[in-house]
Formats: sequence, C-alpha cells, structure tokens
Amino acid sequence: MAISINCRLRYGIIGLRIDNHYQTVALEIFGVAYPSDGVRSEPVNDYLWAACYQPDRYKSGVWMTHVKFCSLAVMLLSLVGAHPAWAQEAGESESGSRFTLSANAAIVSDYRFRGISLSDRNPAIQGGIDASMDNGLFVGTWASSVADTGGSNVEVDLYAGYGGSAAGLDYTVTVLGYVYPGGNGVNYYEVSAGVQKTLGPASLGVDVAYVPDQTNFPGDNVYVSGTAGLAIPATPFSATARIGRETSDFISKWDWEAGISYASGNFSSSLSYVDSDYGAVSEAGRLGRSGVVASVAMTF
Repeated sequence: MAISINCRLRYGIIGLRIDNHYQTVALEIFGVAYPSDGVRSEPVNDYLWAACYQPDRYKSGVWMTHVKFCSLAVMLLSLVGAHPAWAQEAGESESGSRFTLSANAAIVSDYRFRGISLSDRNPAIQGGIDASMDNGLFVGTWASSVADTGGSNVEVDLYAGYGGSAAGLDYTVTVLGYVYPGGNGVNYYEVSAGVQKTLGPASLGVDVAYVPDQTNFPGDNVYVSGTAGLAIPATPFSATARIGRETSDFISKWDWEAGISYASGNFSSSLSYVDSDYGAVSEAGRLGRSGVVASVAMTF
C-alpha cells in the first residue's frame, strides 16, 4: 500500500510518499507547467528533487537522491523568490473559520525522540503537513524513516489539538497517534499539553506527555520536559536547551540536549548535542548514548 500526501505550490508540488510494500518514505518535489495565461496545467511529474530512504535495499540502508540541477535552480527560485508566502494563503471552513496550510521537509543525521535514536543512529528523512484555524484548532501529519519497528521502517504521526493564550502564556493541548504502517503491535496514542512564556528574545516552556495503558503500550508512561530558547540579537541564530524526565513501568530516564539553530526565510538548520542516562543493556543502550545531531529543513 502506498500513501501520498501532496501540497500544491504555485510552481510545483511537494509530496510526502509512504510506500509500505517497499518500506520507503520519500519527499518529492515535482514541476508544474504554467501557460502564459496563468491557468495551471496538470503536473508533468518531472522530478526536480527527490530523496528517499529504503532500509531493505542494503542491510545498513541506502540513501538515494536525484537532482536535476537546472530544474532545481528554477524550483528554488520559484519557492523562495516568486511565492514565498504560500503557506499563509488561507481558505475558509464550513464553519466560517479561516485556516492556513503549511508543509515542512527535513533531513536529520539521527532521528532522536526524547533522547533515544529511532533511526539506529543513522540519517532520516522527514516531512509533514499542517492545517491551523484562526479559532485555535489544528490538525496535521508528520512522517519519518525509522529503524525496524515491529516490521515497519516508517513512522507516521497523526495529531489534532487546540492552542491559545491566557495570562501571558501560550498553551497547546494535543492528541497524537503514532502509526507504523505494516508494523505489528506497535501503534499507540498519546495526549500532551504545553505552556510557553516569551520574554523578549528568550522563551521558556514546559510540556507534559501522557501515554495511557493500551494494547500496544502496557502501563502508563509520563514524559515531562522543560525547554529554553534565546534568539541572539541582530543575528539569524538561536540557542536552545531542553531536559526531560520519562517514567513508566519499564523505563526511567533523563535526557537532555543543547544546540544552536539558524533560520533564514524558509530555510533552517541546527546542530545539537543530545544525551541521556538510558541504562538499557547492549543494543538498546547504544541508542541513548550521546551524539551530535545535525539537521537541514525547509518550510513551505
């Protein structure tokens, strides 16, 4: 089974494709032909850029990227220069509320989730699509390549929630489903809430995530984390730090990270040091050891 999620841009399409049969997650950008009268024609399905991860191709996995340099240059100009604010274009729901669509794509050197590597300390390709409404409601989906998880090599997160502000604090409440297409006994859901306070260039936040006892996740699990961020004045750089505590019937650990990020327009990158005191033996413990994680991302 293959699932494709596409966001149409003015000069192209960014797509997230999940193919369970071939155990592949891919981000793709296609060209779209536009006649001079400005009426969109059908996609020509011409790959401008694509990257995919196929863990079964070789034992260690293989990255494949395909680039058409001339088309890539046109695509970058189209996305960044000709139509940079496409994600701000809003529609109207049946209830009359305005909504905004956005998309993101990233490549990371290691997919760390609360201090633990879910990609076997290997690179991962990731992407998502979000819709938010002006009344505070939001829904979205996000996917990443992962190491073998119950027979699946793809994680798909489905989430919905509500966000707002009160007493000078920003808050969100979210319900998330973690789905592993083709996996056996690994899907589960979680509820989370977070608050954040912005003080000039600095921000502080606290998040709590709770996984209740369920078929694929025996016992309750609670994760509490604190975050801090500082935008460095007059620069595109920010410093971030996070510490988290996870407790359940089968795990008790701390994890922490600190890093620096760069943002310019739709492009961002980051470099972080990540570590934990995860004490599992042999292979499992290796996934929680310290490491440096780099990422590059685009938003649309």
